[in-house]
This record gives sequence, C-alpha cells and structure tokens, in this order.
Amino acid sequence: MSGGYDERCAADLANVGEGRALSREERGWLARVVTGAVRPNRDKPLWDLAHALAALARLTGAGEGRDLVTLALDPRLATPEAVAARFAGAGADMAAADARGLVLAGPRAWRTTWAGLARLLALAEFALTAEDLAQFPLVTGWFDDLAKAPEPEEAERLAKRLARHMAAYRSAHLPLAPLERRFRGILNFLRGRAAFTDDDILAFWRVEMGTGERPGFRTVAEHFVTYEAAAALREGLDGLSAAASLDAIEGWEERLTASLADLAAGEPAAALADLLADLPDGPKILTGAERDDLAELLRLEPFHRTRPLTALRAASFGRVQSGLANRLRRGGGGADLAERASCAEAEEYRTLAARAAGLAHHLGRMLRIAAALRLAATDLARDLDADTQAALREAEADLRRIRRAGFDDRARVAAGFAAVDAALVRLAEETGRFVRAAESLDRRHALDAAFAADRAVFAQAFATAYAGEAA
Repeated sequence: MSGGYDERCAADLANVGEGRALSREERGWLARVVTGAVRPNRDKPLWDLAHALAALARLTGAGEGRDLVTLALDPRLATPEAVAARFAGAGADMAAADARGLVLAGPRAWRTTWAGLARLLALAEFALTAEDLAQFPLVTGWFDDLAKAPEPEEAERLAKRLARHMAAYRSAHLPLAPLERRFRGILNFLRGRAAFTDDDILAFWRVEMGTGERPGFRTVAEHFVTYEAAAALREGLDGLSAAASLDAIEGWEERLTASLADLAAGEPAAALADLLADLPDGPKILTGAERDDLAELLRLEPFHRTRPLTALRAASFGRVQSGLANRLRRGGGGADLAERASCAEAEEYRTLAARAAGLAHHLGRMLRIAAALRLAATDLARDLDADTQAALREAEADLRRIRRAGFDDRARVAAGFAAVDAALVRLAEETGRFVRAAESLDRRHALDAAFAADRAVFAQAFATAYAGEAA
C-alpha cells in the first residue's frame, strides 16, 4: 500500500497519467478525485464529468457511447489548448463552446473551462480503463445511454452511476477508506470533540441502529477504539470546534492518511486478541472457554481499563446481539427473536467482573508456575529470601495438583511455559487492570444498577430494530 491506495490503484493512475503526459498538478487532481479527497463533495467531479459528456454528445452529435469513449481515450485531448482547438466555436442545441470553455444550457446550466474539460476527460479514461478494463463494457454502456438521450435527467443518472462505481472502486483498492468513513461519521456525531464517554458510544450505536443497518455494538465500540487512536495521532484535532472545521485544515486528508497508515493493517483492538489466539494448545494453560472469556473482555483494548463500562456492555449485550444475528442467519434455533431481544439472558456485569477476577487469579497462578519452572533450571533459587522460596514451593505444589492436558510431563510443561511466559505476563497484567477498573466503576456507579439501566436501553433498541423480523 502506498499513499492510502493499493498497487492496482497506483498502476491505474499511472496508466492515465503517463498515457496523457499529465503534469504533476493534473496527476495530483486525478488522484484526489479517485481517492475521494475532494471536499466538501467528493462526487462533484463525477457530476461534472457526466454533464461534460452530455454537453459533448450534443456538441459533436455523438449518438453512441463509443463516440464518447473515443473522445475520452484520445491522448491528443490531454491539454486545455488541444481541447480548445478541437471544440472552440462549436455550437448545438443546449450546448456551446466559447472562448472560455464548454457550456450546457437549460434550467440547470452547467459550464467548465477548457482546463477543467481536459481534466474531466482524464477522469473518464480512468473510469473506463481501471482494473485492466474490467469495467469497460459496463461504463461504455452507461455512456451509450447518455449519448442516445443527452438530457439533464440522463446526465444526473450517469453521475449517480459513476459515484456508485467509484465508491465500489475505493472500497476495493483504498485500505484506509473504511477508517476515514468511521472517523468522519463519529467526528460529525461528536461535533468535532476528540474526547468522548461510554454514553457517547452507546448513543452513537443507537443512532446507527435507527438507520436500519443494525451494526453490532461491539463493532461500533471497536470503531471508537480506532477513532481514539486516530485522534491521538492527528495533530491539531483537539483544537477542532466543529466537524465542519476539519475541512478548513489544509491537507487534512493527507495528514490523516499518514497518521492512520499503521492502523489499516491491524487496528488497536486486535493486539490482546492476537496474544490469546497464538497461545499453544499444550500445555492447556487456558481452556477454550477461558480464552473466549478473556477475548470477550479484552478485545476492546484499551477500553477494558479506560472505559470498563463499554467493555462490559460489549461482553454482555454484544453477545445478545450476536445471538439475534445468528438466529436470523440460520432461520431458527434456540429462543425466538422476541425473547432474545428482551435481553433476559444477558449476563450481569457483576457476574462478568467476578469471572474476570477468577481469570486474573488463574493467570497469576500460571505465572508463579512459570517462574518456578524457570528458576528450577538455575542455581538462583537458593539465593532467594524465605518468602519467595515459600511462594515457589507453593507454585511447585500447584503444578502437581493441576489436572489439565499437557501438565503431566514436566519437561514439556517447562518448554511450553518458556514459549509463552511473556504473553502470560501481559495477559495477566491487562486482566488485572480490567478487574481494578470494574471495581472502581462499581464503587462509583454500582454494577447492578448500571446493568439494570442498560438492559432496558438495549432491550428497547433490539425490540425496535428486530421488530419486523420477529413478526
């Protein structure tokens, strides 16, 4: 990936730029249009292109799409001077070319300069030839529809088609596009604030649920993790007073792209989950259920320690929403939608916190065993103080008491722990942080009361969002 787009996109841009001998400035304009870095409306150049083609169809009498394709692919029309020499002085019904540029008359009059038309023809070539001409027949068909009826309505229709086409291209070839959409959507919701609360996350999810898309609460929370990381990286974000002011910062798209480049390959929420996924199956330091529980509680890193309420909401009600989605996908099985939507089976926050405390205790026990095994292979144990030696003897006793797969062969156990002890330290530390954060939350807001209030909110949101499916 380079500059926010992949090698295929870079090659597509290079093909047009080199074939038309575009200047650095013209290549930059084309790249900004393709990547959507045009503000305030990224689709405005596509709207202009559709109207330029409508004007050219009228001006030249083009009756078929191939006539417009010929104009778009003609490298001799790459400069304002060449375009002016070709079309200046021509005129037709509702279209004319004067000394300044191309004009499309009518109730919604449109015009562009000769330099603007040259750029739009380069954009037309990109739309036709991108992805090794994979979309060439489709786009040519759209040009044909316009050439046969170059009316304002048909130009509007082509503009919408091109906008959808370019949106699909960006999704396929711009790894940062989803991140920017999330960033901008959350930024607009927060009115430019970099800081946010647990309740802001919940409120944003409820708004998104109201659109009919039904995003998972866990997914939305992960988007906020990305947003927070991006907000910390973006220079000057703390000074924004409104979402609109983002566009007032010169070159913000490029700065955002540079800041988010390291987030595109792997978002912050994945780090602890990766540690859990990479733990070997033997010795069975963690069972499958224990891994799942830890992944559920720690997947929103760093929210498990900074926003434990969001972590609890995701673990409890995220699981309920997953159950709703799975039942819809399967078409049956288990409790019906109305029962699931009531959140009667949602796990209480106090229960989740207690299970986390149990896992923290278990991980601490595993760490003591790892230390005992490591020290037993050295001469250091005899130099330790009495309390530490007592702790090591207890760890040795624990090792003999454990009845888990892979713990019956001391040499294999020692090798297994040696391979993962750094990961165990991190997991134990982060689980302990979550436990302490949940205890602090309990002292401030009472976990039982918070769960009861949240269950009412989530139940109402689920009942509304899935009402039609339940019926």
